[in-house]
Amino acid sequence: MLGAVLLSLVGWSGSRAGAASASASLSVLHQDAMAQLDARGRARVQLTLDFGVPTRATLALALFPHALTLTGLAPVLSGAGDTARAIASTGTVSLACATRSARFTVSLTTGRTSPVPEPCHARSLNLRLACRAGACDGVYPLRISVRMNGLTRTEWSLLAVRATPVVRPLSLVWISSLGPDAWAHPVRAIADLKVLSRQNLPLDIGLDYRSLGAALASTSAEANSWRSALNSALSNPLHRALSAPPDNIDFGGLAANGLSTQVALQFNLTNNLLTEATGRYVDSPIVLSGQPSLASLTALSNIGIRDVVLPETALSVAPSSTLNWGAPFGVAGTKLLALATDDPLAALAQDVGIEPGRRAAMTLALLAFLHFEAPNAPAGRTVVLDVPLASTSPTYLGQLFAGLARDPFAHLANLTPAFDSSLVGTNGAPSTRTLARAAEPAWSTRNVTALQLLIGSLNSYADAVASKSVAQSLRVAMASAEIVGAPAQRQALLDAVRAHLSTQLDQFAVDQSAVTLAGAGTALPITLLSRAPYPVTVAIHLQAPGLGFPGGSTVTATLSSPATSLRVPVTSRGASNATLVVIVTTPNNQVELAHAAIQVRVTGASVVGYLLSAASLLVLGAWWWRTVRRRRPGRHAR
Repeated sequence: MLGAVLLSLVGWSGSRAGAASASASLSVLHQDAMAQLDARGRARVQLTLDFGVPTRATLALALFPHALTLTGLAPVLSGAGDTARAIASTGTVSLACATRSARFTVSLTTGRTSPVPEPCHARSLNLRLACRAGACDGVYPLRISVRMNGLTRTEWSLLAVRATPVVRPLSLVWISSLGPDAWAHPVRAIADLKVLSRQNLPLDIGLDYRSLGAALASTSAEANSWRSALNSALSNPLHRALSAPPDNIDFGGLAANGLSTQVALQFNLTNNLLTEATGRYVDSPIVLSGQPSLASLTALSNIGIRDVVLPETALSVAPSSTLNWGAPFGVAGTKLLALATDDPLAALAQDVGIEPGRRAAMTLALLAFLHFEAPNAPAGRTVVLDVPLASTSPTYLGQLFAGLARDPFAHLANLTPAFDSSLVGTNGAPSTRTLARAAEPAWSTRNVTALQLLIGSLNSYADAVASKSVAQSLRVAMASAEIVGAPAQRQALLDAVRAHLSTQLDQFAVDQSAVTLAGAGTALPITLLSRAPYPVTVAIHLQAPGLGFPGGSTVTATLSSPATSLRVPVTSRGASNATLVVIVTTPNNQVELAHAAIQVRVTGASVVGYLLSAASLLVLGAWWWRTVRRRRPGRHAR
């Protein structure tokens, strides 16, 4: 039901902005979303308005009958307003001595009202409800009008009124998702994360490995601030992290083509990146978006996933369009337990056409309306909102959470406890729901072969790289290519990842300068070249007929500078010249990084040379002995 009401907001924002330019200025900076009547039927609500330049301006507030159905709220949410007759009004009051912005106290009463003092003295406005104090519960449309220089600006909001106790408030699971936009707009994301870090309330943060990988791979000041803000937001034990993979991953296609390890990687990647960035781990439920198919959900179940959040658009019947929402359910054809998001309410939270203060009040008031749909429900009900962090603002989040901290209708809660199996089928909700039909695109043979080869090469190189951020960025790129789509589209992404990997592999070479060995026992010098800005461990394989390698023909080295020199012990097998083949690979020998042939000349003596030298020494010794013997007779004769 809420879906039909709120989806019209998307098209309304632009038209409303155009109308505003031709009217007086009015912005709701803050509004209390709830008025709690005391035993005497009285309540006070704070309202802060910005008028721009309030010269000769007037203000009027009016309440309209409380809504009985969400359909009845549709005109208010669209900005058109309620066409019924107002049930209470402040009348027109002057803003002649108000500043640019002013804070008002709106007094609600079920009894008689007092005369309205001038706003520039007490700034107090009175509204009288024509109901008994115990029968006023509900959500009322609120009209706020400012008239200035002959032009009128009107905004519509909602006000929840409570007179009776709330026995069982809603559980609100608020998920702030950090998708790619949270990295594309880092300044805004950092500001929002700082708001989350200040909340001592149960909150969940959905993490997309693409934004995490980008933030970890960057060394910019903004990236450092982004990571610090995320770490701060998760430092509170009430704040939990969830894995929220991209909305277009084809889990079913991966499993069908024997690539189930890649299905698990989609979630392990988020956990590994989060641990590297913050030392924290993700909770077990996962948050899905897009249009997952039955095959994809089955693939998740087969790798041990049990609890998932689904967008309600993925179901054949959106729970928010019925009265039977708020309980976990089984997904027909799988072993999964699921909760559905309230997508239309999340759309309201993201509607930038409504200023943050009024939007926060309307969000809280709609949560109150959902409570009033079944105020005496025997079991608790859960509302799940998955809202991209990049689509909110610090002002909206701050006012929303401040309101929720004291809200009687809805209490914030973490996601994990909401999957309690005892809640399945409670309050008349179905215990099983069916998926909407989703496309299950085919994979071409070329897709499968390309991905298999890419997995082997990329993992081999990633394991050789000393920089975790580089290794993870490569894995993020590969995981992001495993998409739902036509084979040609998927292949284009896989080819792009292969090209990116190739640029990394092409950064290595072997100095091919000829080498001269002064002797057979001289160490062989080899120089490896690297343009990679990070250390890489490699295996060097040596092949040369006529040369021997006492320490083995494979040498391991770490390339951490532009040139790395090695000296390898070598023996000659009688050759004076040899061609040395050098092959540089990753440590597991799966990926070749460089290949070269080096000419080696051995100028030292051979075995024959040693024999000739020995013979020469013998001849010299014999000559010396004969000379000595000839001199002895002559010496005695003298």
